[in-house]
Amino acid sequence: MSLLALVAGTTGAAGAPRTAAGTFTNPVVTNRSDPHIISSGGKYYYTSTDGCAGGYICVWSSATLTGLGSATRFTVFQIPGCPAANCAEVWAPEIHSINGAFYIYYTAGAGSAHRLFVLKAKTSDPTGAYAEATTGAAHGQLTESSGLWAIDPDVFQTSDGKLYLTWSGWPDSSGSEQNIYLAPMSDPLHVSGNRVLLSQPDRPWETAGLKVNEGPVGFQHGGKTFITYSGSFCGTDSYAVGLLTNTSGNLLDAAGWTKTGPIFKYHSGVKGPASFVPIRTVDGVEDWFLVHSNTNACDSGRELRLQRLYWDTDGSPLLGYPVADGVPLQAPSGELGSTGSPNPYNQGWGDAFGDLAEGVNDGRSVGSWTVTSPAGATLTSFGGVGWTRLFRASNPNYETYRVTVDTTWTGTGTTSGFPKYGIYASYDDRNNHVEVFIDRKNNVLATHAVVQGTEQPWQNANLPAGFDPTVAHRLSVLKTGASYEFSLDGTVMQQRTFSGTFPVLLNGQVGLVTEDSTAAYTNLAITDMR
Repeated sequence: MSLLALVAGTTGAAGAPRTAAGTFTNPVVTNRSDPHIISSGGKYYYTSTDGCAGGYICVWSSATLTGLGSATRFTVFQIPGCPAANCAEVWAPEIHSINGAFYIYYTAGAGSAHRLFVLKAKTSDPTGAYAEATTGAAHGQLTESSGLWAIDPDVFQTSDGKLYLTWSGWPDSSGSEQNIYLAPMSDPLHVSGNRVLLSQPDRPWETAGLKVNEGPVGFQHGGKTFITYSGSFCGTDSYAVGLLTNTSGNLLDAAGWTKTGPIFKYHSGVKGPASFVPIRTVDGVEDWFLVHSNTNACDSGRELRLQRLYWDTDGSPLLGYPVADGVPLQAPSGELGSTGSPNPYNQGWGDAFGDLAEGVNDGRSVGSWTVTSPAGATLTSFGGVGWTRLFRASNPNYETYRVTVDTTWTGTGTTSGFPKYGIYASYDDRNNHVEVFIDRKNNVLATHAVVQGTEQPWQNANLPAGFDPTVAHRLSVLKTGASYEFSLDGTVMQQRTFSGTFPVLLNGQVGLVTEDSTAAYTNLAITDMR
């Protein structure tokens, strides 16, 4: 066979383990990293830095997402020998279908010589042979205005047909940090404008080990344009997913992008989950996503994980938490007998992410709630003895944020000596959470926490004289890492800092919580303060 001839085989990696009928568990593939996936003609096609035959770029084909581990492997391009510019350190190949043709964008080089390259399929078969594309530069290099070190190219097309290239690059020749850049394209092989800086690693979660923004992926949903990316050094547990959202409609306006995050990071024993890529099931019913996680370090032992992708009420991607190894998940629509499942969130309200990701049922909503909007709900029935609660299913991992809500007491039962109503400032799982209550019986604002399974002392502050619970009062919590500032109607009432593993993880959803009380909540707002 010629060097570019098609070579088919199997990966040798097991498919996703099956548990009960219609379910699977993570990881779905071992020895894979930097995934990219598309669907075409009723099948899935994905690429990876790892798992290919030595000296080749591969494409894997699978009829199902849960079967990615047993997908058929095709070697589609032989990497040329040195001193070719694309002869070494071939990273993060991404398969794309653009205007009826298949392309693979990738990184190659060594040291400061890493650059962007592109292959084009010789036929209409995504698993057929590819050749170095005719870009006007040697070996199909995809040139951009800076000419500097560049990795992780991703090309995406917007609803108006325009093409854009996003990648991770250096701001100068020093290599002091990796930033996310964007540039327009005239066609799949040519950049047509100067690069625009969209993000640089300027937050603590982006600077663990090294100052890194990398692995960008652009996509649109609900009329909005998003770019996800990975932050921090890939060999750290802190490697995580961030989100850039375009707010201006002009993708090349740097000021028109807002950064939030991390929106997906270490949890449930899953280290360094990043390199996010979304995919819709071939039947068009559900959205899912792939990430890779670390078992040792970023250069070895990575594995792919598959989870359901939901969308927040503002249209942004909602990832939840990484689900632990071995926890059964319902299979994607059309696979293993699954016919799909509805969105479990009622206008963005539902169960907590953390406990379910660990395979336990704590954190389920309790009580009878009437959801009035994405910003409010009313508890109409206690649902038994203990705490009643409902969680806001927004991205839970911001390190520094403010949550505010207006709450009104509506009734008290007879089951508790301490009836109260309030909010979870952050709920990571049953062993790690922080909450604030209005205790009308004792006339105090009460705060409480559980850290690493150890209950923290209650702390009280007297409510203002003449406090009337039958009118709305604003609860506000400013979370700055491990420190919490609790306010009532604009007045700071308490400040607390918690130690232990929990603040290092910096995870947590907000929620509504009461004990032996009913209450109405309106105007909930969660603001990323960084």
